[in-house]
Amino acid sequence: MRQVLFIFLFFCTTFVNGQSFQNYKDTVNHFSINVPTGWRYGIPKNQPTIKFVAYRIPSSPTDTVRDNFNLNIIETPKMNLNDTYLKILKSIGEAKNFKILDNGKAQINGRKFKWLIESHQNGINRIQMHNYVFVTYQNDKTYILTMVTFSKNFETIKPTFTQIANSLKLTE
Repeated sequence: MRQVLFIFLFFCTTFVNGQSFQNYKDTVNHFSINVPTGWRYGIPKNQPTIKFVAYRIPSSPTDTVRDNFNLNIIETPKMNLNDTYLKILKSIGEAKNFKILDNGKAQINGRKFKWLIESHQNGINRIQMHNYVFVTYQNDKTYILTMVTFSKNFETIKPTFTQIANSLKLTE
């Protein structure tokens, strides 16, 4: 009986506190990243700089949350992390109701990143969105990991987004 109780408690703890992940490895673009189990992912064909995209599959017809993330890799010769970060800030700052909520620096798998959390109004459906963006620079390329959700859901999904960001490894 004790073993059955232990197994039950283990699974309950994992279900409540954790999200399981599977690792995706791209040998062409030299990166790997963890994707939450059950999310759909792939490589968009019509956006050449986006090398990977993943999104949570709705749990029911009334589930309208569209948690997702993508990895952009852009050729940026003769730049550095600060230059590319400022360029990104300028481009995303044009969104309607744009506001930087937080920002900082991080060390992920031995690599320096700059990150920011911003909110803006979606131009199509006017819903307030949150982006959690991580930027790094390597070998004349800028890597931009962007994780997106509705603003009202951000605090709930933020731990999962943080786990995704912490799993990103550049293998080049």
